[in-house]
Amino acid sequence: MEVLQNRIASFTRSKRVKSGPKTTVTLKWPHPSSFQANPETLAEAGFYYDPSPEDRDSVTCYMCSKQLSEWDSDDDPFDIHYRKCAKTCSWAVVRCGLRNDVDHQGRFMSQSKNRMPLSKVMEKARLDTFTFGDGWPHDNIKDGCTSKKMARAGFIYMPQEPGDDLATCLYCGVSLSGWDDDDDPMCVFPSFPLTLFSFILQGRASQASQEGQRQLPHLRRPFSSSQTTSEIEI
Repeated sequence: MEVLQNRIASFTRSKRVKSGPKTTVTLKWPHPSSFQANPETLAEAGFYYDPSPEDRDSVTCYMCSKQLSEWDSDDDPFDIHYRKCAKTCSWAVVRCGLRNDVDHQGRFMSQSKNRMPLSKVMEKARLDTFTFGDGWPHDNIKDGCTSKKMARAGFIYMPQEPGDDLATCLYCGVSLSGWDDDDDPMCVFPSFPLTLFSFILQGRASQASQEGQRQLPHLRRPFSSSQTTSEIEI
């Protein structure tokens, strides 16, 4: 369920679950799209639909296996996932916690050292998105765009479909796919407008880009219009 579209699809299909020793019941996602916790936002926050007869709106995080249910119309799945799982779930740390790091204008405001983009905590959480499940498809090499280099450069792994190699920097909204094994992720940020992460990485990135520019991977935008990450001001 690390693939976003698979998580979204889990909310559109009916589920047959056991309701007794010899009986089953068919369940569907029970809430309207007007809920903050809708299929797209829940899937983006890491959840897939996993109901039971007792909890018909139960969802489970694909990474930490946290189960949540009894959703109200104004429940924010990003906020709830982060509050409950910030110490145990890397997806909650890197994706859901981002909303606590920026204000409504997209400016970075967190004062926590562990929430700073270059902290070991954040780098480890980003790395976990590449190594979970089937893993990053370019880790069969010694150099280039390995998962460790991708995480160090600020990316998380956000596959939209099976076999996808889409990687995203949540701090500036840049999403790239079609990586070659010898691509250097540090060369990417000098090619895009200056943002917080490219600013704090500029020493690393400038050095890498001077070693030779390559054609960039394909720029893609995985977010819906309501979820696009704002460019962070500095």
